[in-house]
Amino acid sequence: MPLGTRVERLPQTPAVDAGQPPVVVGRARQLREITELLGQGSAAGPALLLSGAPGVGKSALLGEVAKVMAGAGARVLSAVGVRSESELAYAGLHQLLLPLNDRIERLEDAHRRVLRSALGYGGDPVPDGLHVSDSVIFLMRQAATERPVFIVVDDLDCVDRASSAVLGFLARRPAGSCIGFLAACRSGAETFFDRAGFTEYELPPLDRDAAVELLGVLFPWLAGPARDHVLAQAQGNPLALVELPTALGGPQRDAPADLHDVLPLSPRLRSRHAARVARLPAASRRLLLLLALDDTGDPGVLRAGLRAGSNDPKALTALSAVESDRLITFDDTNRRFVFRHPLMRAAVVEASTLTERCQAHRTLAAIRAKAPERRAWHLGRATLVPDERVAALLEEAGHRAARRGDATAAVATFTRAAELSPSPADRGRRLTRAAHLAADAAGELRAASELLDRARRADPDLTGSLTAATRVLLLLNGGDGDIDMAHRLLVEAVETGSHGYDAEDDALIETLHVLQLVCWSAGQDALWKPFHAALDRLKPTAPPLLSPVRLDRLTEPRDVSWDAIRRGRRGGHVRRHIDALMHLCLQDFPAGRWEEAETLAAEGLRICEERQYPFFSWYFEYHQALLAAVRGQFEESRSTADRITQWAVPRGVLAAAAFADHARVVAELGAGDDECAYRHAVAISPAGRLAPHAPYALWVCMDLVEAAVHTRRTAEAEAHVRAMRKAGVAALSPRLALLVAGSAALVAPDDGAVGCFEQALALPGAQDWPFDLARIRLAYGERLRRMRFVTEARAQLDAAAQVFEHLGARPWADRARGELRATRRSRTGAKHGSVTLTAQEQEIAVLAASGLTNKQIGERLHLSPRTVGSHLYQLFPKLGIASRAALRDALASLPGSNAF
Repeated sequence: MPLGTRVERLPQTPAVDAGQPPVVVGRARQLREITELLGQGSAAGPALLLSGAPGVGKSALLGEVAKVMAGAGARVLSAVGVRSESELAYAGLHQLLLPLNDRIERLEDAHRRVLRSALGYGGDPVPDGLHVSDSVIFLMRQAATERPVFIVVDDLDCVDRASSAVLGFLARRPAGSCIGFLAACRSGAETFFDRAGFTEYELPPLDRDAAVELLGVLFPWLAGPARDHVLAQAQGNPLALVELPTALGGPQRDAPADLHDVLPLSPRLRSRHAARVARLPAASRRLLLLLALDDTGDPGVLRAGLRAGSNDPKALTALSAVESDRLITFDDTNRRFVFRHPLMRAAVVEASTLTERCQAHRTLAAIRAKAPERRAWHLGRATLVPDERVAALLEEAGHRAARRGDATAAVATFTRAAELSPSPADRGRRLTRAAHLAADAAGELRAASELLDRARRADPDLTGSLTAATRVLLLLNGGDGDIDMAHRLLVEAVETGSHGYDAEDDALIETLHVLQLVCWSAGQDALWKPFHAALDRLKPTAPPLLSPVRLDRLTEPRDVSWDAIRRGRRGGHVRRHIDALMHLCLQDFPAGRWEEAETLAAEGLRICEERQYPFFSWYFEYHQALLAAVRGQFEESRSTADRITQWAVPRGVLAAAAFADHARVVAELGAGDDECAYRHAVAISPAGRLAPHAPYALWVCMDLVEAAVHTRRTAEAEAHVRAMRKAGVAALSPRLALLVAGSAALVAPDDGAVGCFEQALALPGAQDWPFDLARIRLAYGERLRRMRFVTEARAQLDAAAQVFEHLGARPWADRARGELRATRRSRTGAKHGSVTLTAQEQEIAVLAASGLTNKQIGERLHLSPRTVGSHLYQLFPKLGIASRAALRDALASLPGSNAF
């Protein structure tokens, strides 16, 4: 829709009617600032988002900017979002590319096919969003070789999901390209467009002087108290300034006693537009209705409407009647018709009868014969009684929408297909498909529950694996069910269904995906047996995504995950968005990208809350607990881990409880409570045994060994290293190879320790895991210091300390610096003469040096184990040591010490 032509949104001065260049009242400064930001028409400036309250004049200002850019030689392409079309994929893109149809037909075959399929021409399957975006940017770059291209999008918050993704791709065009971008949306409105990183210009209301000027131009009769009342209620909103004076009835109604306390706004606006439509001839209303229901502005729609009314002697004058009433206008730049005001489209539809709307949809279905999804949608709206032919067309359109990740459009299309299904079984099946998509992909749990209830009412005998999968998703995310119940529902559906274990059965495969999630979440070996039995029976073979769960997900390509996140931020598949955030968080922690992990974990929690996926929130809380642990925020880490456990255990989500234990292990190691760390580690996987179907047991393997060594459980530590070697853990990934080698070095005797540590440090790719590598260097330095290799110890400890400080791992950095100070004393013979311990610190240190655990010390001194651990954590740097093992020597070196 061309922008800047909506007089109702931001009126222009009477110079417009005189044929002179329009002047936008009160917006000269904003127009100047926006054009400066955009590069004065060069189309090389940054992409810009214009935001503001409804009616503040965004559309008119967009039009003025477009004129400036066109005057500077740019080719202006525009589109407008329409809420009722937000479920129709690529509706916005269709508007944008309409002027480039001829150029599309001249593209090379691959790009031409992609764009024709996306726009609904031809019978090829709709490609995914990335291919569409690539083809669109290719097209725009070709067009920009002739002259700069400037893209203007109004009502961005109403643009459909698929088009928003493409627009985001265009807006992030490479610097230096001759493609400009300006879009407008309501302030604070949710959009499918990912606004992160874009410059946003907030359009303010008109100031009082400009508002007075505007009223003076449009309503010269409005003065005194009446004018002040309008100014006070309008608060500088141009649309209100234009429409509110009509509530006063004219110049004769200007006395204060006649003024309403609150001037009517929304009802008056709607009735005014409806009245304007009602005054039109029937032929004109038919043409407007076609434009309103199609909303592409395609002149071909009006031509088809004129042909359909060729027997009406007034048909040929209908178009001029509509234009003369200033309801629509023709955009010469983009060669299409547009409504002058966004409310007018809704008014046209509301003013029509059901019969008129059905006829218009039938006409549009015929016009869109080469666009299967659009044709099916219009046929669905034109059909009032059950019709299997139309229902089948809608079902296929729903599958198309689902395949490209447009879950919202797919849900709406499957729902309409169900409504038109003559057979109760088909109706129930299609409603179930809509319910599953709403629950799994769109994050609309309430809608999913209602759709599933409708499916049961349509077909009381409704069964099947997809029904069970949908029930389980609702059960898990509703928060009132448990894993065992979910597992029973799924296994029963898989084992008793009539699917024949056909790997081509989408419903069965989707159900097995949910069963896989349930089994993984349960953390119980026995629950996996039915899943693997089903995989074995699948014909021809199980799809790759249903292969046995990998023990380590760190090999997931980052670009794949980021692509899913970008799509999700633009309104794409919610579950894929969450899964991708999970994978990146899992990769970021060992890779040392802790700030990114923190940001993504916060995003994951927000998505889970906003899109009704509470079942997955614990995973992002786990990463927050883990990050708090390594940064020394122990109480925060422990409380978060406790919250996860309290949620998980009653529901049987034992995997979440194990993740919480992992965070506790790291926190206690950092706090110096090795005994507590060991207990949490063996709760995940017993010493000497790797828990099956629990990949997280491998992430804690070196933690377990370290805690065992520090608590003098040498046999348990060695047994765990043997178990890792027997299972071939080192071959699974480079990181696990580093953890196995580090664990082996920790348990090695002094005469073989140097070789083991050097072997671990020399592993290919070891530098990719900075925290793990630094911990191994720290352990190596501690061992070297005890073996009196002071110089070599200092090199390892200094390298470890630098990495810990860079990462922000404060407890480990303090520990490494304490060990470094100890090496200086070893080299110079200095004593602890300057160290002063309080009586309680002295008592705790002596008891810890004697071999008592924190719990045992706490019981003797009437303190909590955590308080004991905190005292020890403060003691170690004072004494220049990093572990309990060095306490005896450190205390013995204190002047006057007779503790031992």
